[in-house]
Amino acid sequence: MSDAQSYLLGENALVLSLNVNTPTHAQQRKLFALCATLQDSNAFIDIVPAKSSVTAYLANPNDYQYWLKHIMLLWRECDDFAFEAKTHVIETIYGGEFGPDLAEVAKRASLTERQVVQLHCSQTYQVEFLGFLPGFAYLGKVPCELQLPRKTTPRKQVPKGSVAIAEELSAIYPNQSPGGWHLLGRCQHTLFNPSNNPPSLFAPGDKIKFVPLKEGVC
Repeated sequence: MSDAQSYLLGENALVLSLNVNTPTHAQQRKLFALCATLQDSNAFIDIVPAKSSVTAYLANPNDYQYWLKHIMLLWRECDDFAFEAKTHVIETIYGGEFGPDLAEVAKRASLTERQVVQLHCSQTYQVEFLGFLPGFAYLGKVPCELQLPRKTTPRKQVPKGSVAIAEELSAIYPNQSPGGWHLLGRCQHTLFNPSNNPPSLFAPGDKIKFVPLKEGVC
């Protein structure tokens, strides 16, 4: 039995979806490798990876019958190690005006602010998928001690570069926007620039390592 299925979405898109809600890292790496293979084909105008699926928008909608079958063949043949991920070091100022929710997170987790920062920086995160905003990367997974539901009342404005957590994920806000995640700190990295190619600093499968700066809690 196959671990994935393909189907049409509208008139010019097709989806390859895994038959699991929580894919393994090997399956996610294979999805990222599939995205790279589809991009190399020049048959698509856009390819959108998600946590357990890939949506590909055809340049020529008349090719849908071929690609509906061929994408499954590519999935079976795809090598999960063919995708070369980049590693990004994100220097972050934690706490104070840059991380207004750090104290609350520490209290709810029965930890000190320094322990929260140490936990958040203790592991390397993987970019699972991009969404919500251009350049907004969902990073998994945060340590279980820091897994909290989103804020009951979202902020109307979250500053650009804010480093945040919610549920089992972490993220960095690429631009100022509303948001309901818990803000731990802030970085100065530019995550999205439409003049760059590609415009997003991060890509699915990339690795992210947070490093605390002495200007904040560390």
